[in-house]
Amino acid sequence: MFKEFKALLSFFTRIPIYIEDFDFDDVANHFYLIILIGYVFGIFSLIISYIFSFLFPNLLAAILILFFIEYLNGFHHIDGLIDFGDGWMAVGDKRKKLMAMKDRYIGCGGLVFAIFVNLMAVASISYILEISILYLLVVEVCAKLGMLSCSTFGNPLIEGTGRYFVKKADEKFLTIGIILSLPLLLIFSGVERKIIIIAIIIAIITGLCMAKIAKKHFGGVNGDVLGASNEITRVVVLITIIASIKIFSLII
Repeated sequence: MFKEFKALLSFFTRIPIYIEDFDFDDVANHFYLIILIGYVFGIFSLIISYIFSFLFPNLLAAILILFFIEYLNGFHHIDGLIDFGDGWMAVGDKRKKLMAMKDRYIGCGGLVFAIFVNLMAVASISYILEISILYLLVVEVCAKLGMLSCSTFGNPLIEGTGRYFVKKADEKFLTIGIILSLPLLLIFSGVERKIIIIAIIIAIITGLCMAKIAKKHFGGVNGDVLGASNEITRVVVLITIIASIKIFSLII
């Protein structure tokens, strides 16, 4: 299992890890370990947010935090988000939408998706920095849970490396992923713990919605959809956390 975790770490991050005989089928059998990759991203975001929030105003710190998180991933998920946006906004049947998603040129749909999703992410992170940077750990774990949920509820497209993960993922994978996410509850207490439970549920629902959207527009889920799921789930969870904090502050 440690070998597969290293393989996932090398595939989803820019961390220089040597992997001998990388086998997609074998790695996909342990795709639920993507949640642990979320912890890696989360811990990384905590470290850099502590540094940047000390040195810079929150808005600038938020921009730098998001940039370095995306850099750690090699901007692969951003690329997936852009391709997903191009495909979703394309006019035509599933074949034409899939062609638009695979096109190497950036269209208006992909550009707008990337701009608005990242604007919402930056604004949300900036607000989170005023409350507790620990929520950034939650957000990154939930982002990977959204990917896992999307792969569980989606059906694989024929082409692309993403099909290996989607083909193997099932309800058992998602259950393990949820269990691996539960240690987040130990970091918080009281109302904050309830907010984390809500965030986990929202991440699963977002992944489910992404799978449904992908099936309707493309016929299934591929690597671009999984990447987009990560980015969109991050933003949805960030907004959910902020909204929950506001609501609970009014209730209590």
